[in-house]
Formats: sequence, C-alpha cells, structure tokens
Amino acid sequence: MKINQLRYFLVLAEELHFVRAAARLNVSQPPLSRQIQALEHELGFALFVRGNQRVSLTEAGAALYSDVKETFAGLDRAVARSRGVARGEAGRLVLGMTGSVSFGVMPTILERFHGKFPQVRMEILHLIKAEQVEALAGRRISLGLTRSPVQTAQITSEAIHQEPFIAALHENHPLARQKVVALEKLASDNFVLYRGNSWPSIADEIVGLCADAGFSPSIDQDTGEMQTAVSLVAAGMGVTLVADCIRSLLLPRVVYRPLTVRGKIPLTKLHAIYHKDDASPLLKAFLRLARSIGKNA
Repeated sequence: MKINQLRYFLVLAEELHFVRAAARLNVSQPPLSRQIQALEHELGFALFVRGNQRVSLTEAGAALYSDVKETFAGLDRAVARSRGVARGEAGRLVLGMTGSVSFGVMPTILERFHGKFPQVRMEILHLIKAEQVEALAGRRISLGLTRSPVQTAQITSEAIHQEPFIAALHENHPLARQKVVALEKLASDNFVLYRGNSWPSIADEIVGLCADAGFSPSIDQDTGEMQTAVSLVAAGMGVTLVADCIRSLLLPRVVYRPLTVRGKIPLTKLHAIYHKDDASPLLKAFLRLARSIGKNA
C-alpha cells in the first residue's frame, strides 16, 4: 500500500467522480482508476460502487475514508510542526538563568520571543552559573543566561547586553545621601560579594574594579547570588555592587546609587552561554532576538 494510492483514494472519496478527482490530482483518469483498482486488490475488498464515471463509497470504503482522512490530517500537522522547528518557529526551548537575570532586559526578551514564536514552548529553570554549565554539558538546557562569561571545550558565551554597575548601601551608610558614589570612597567598607561557585564570576569583576579604584576589598560575606547580597546589605552586613536592573528589587533599608570608578561609569554584561555545536534553528532565533533587544535596551 502506497501513500500515493491512499491520497488518490481520499480525493476520489471526496469528489465521488473520476473526472473531477483526476483534475484535482492533476492526473488523467486511467492512472487514477488503475491506482484505485490496485489498492482494492491489495486490500481484498471493494472501496467504491462504480457507475457511469460517478461512484459511491462502499461501507468498507466509508470506514477507510474516515481513518485515512484523519491520518493525512495528522501527517499535515506533523509536517507543519517539523517545518516550524526547522525554521526556529516551533519546538521546545529550555533556558537556565540566575535569579538576577529575571530583572532588567530579560522579561522584554522573553515577552517579545513568545509574541513572535507563540508555538515555542519555553521552560525556565533557576540555576546558578555552575549549574548552568553542568546542565549545558548534559544537554538538559538549550541556553544559559549569566552575569559572567564561560569558555570551555564544549561551551561558549557571548555578551548580549550591558548596563552600569551601581552601589547598594544600607540607608544609614555615610554615603547613602550622595547622588553618585565613587568606588574609591568605599575602600574602608566590608563588601558582600557573590560568586555562584564558579570562576570567573561577577565577584571577580568587582574585585578588579576595586583594584582600579586603588584598593583591595575586605570581603565579609560571599554569597551565591546578587539578590542575596542585597539582602545582607539590608541587614547592615556590608556594601555591594550590583547591575543597574537590581534597583527594581526594593528591600527595606537599602538604597541604590550610581557608581563611578576614577570618574568613569563601570559596566557589567549579561552573557548567553550555549553549546558550541548546537545548530538548533530555535536557539539561533532566540539569540538573534536577544542580541537585537539587548543592544538597543
């Protein structure tokens, strides 16, 4: 039994007329008749009651028509889904992201991507950077989003967005009332940093900024994530530097201030990390959109 024979059968069952069915199939009537006869011979029963070119379905033919119609509809859906996946317009995309990434530009990227590709099922997993790297290596996520880069034999990363570092201070800090805080003036403070069990981390960037400002920070606490560091600032346990988007995390007793280092505004980047050999059109479509939005945000 051939797919072509079933398609001929389906069209003839809908038209119930050999001439019209042949025209619809863009074939002449004799090949259509031969294919239907061959199908009936293989099945061992008649599908049509034949008249003068006009035909009607037998009871067995009507039963087969119902199932074949459903089968072809399923095949059409499967082809459409596959075509969408091939174009990066459908499928499943699993993202891993640190908690701080949920602030700032990422909600806009996710909203725009969902609007453009509504048939893509997106799953978001809350993972620190080290967990993202492990999940990427095991192919459990499609893409990671973190505040610091990754380069391994399997995984690469690219910066898709940048924004200023700002200072997070307790409201009673001597510099809390200043409009802009120079990092040099925090040299005597205890710092709360966040490494996420990985290297390099954004904490290493902060240490580097302190070195640029002429001092080595006294690190009183080392936490896993940016938001946790801000919570410890609220508890009066030190100061920290965070991405500008974190100012939307409103905690009692915490104030955020623009930051300079030797008169310049320091920047932090958002990185997309992914498997080097992942050729998924869906991943490429997400990266294209993320780059575009991140660049202009």
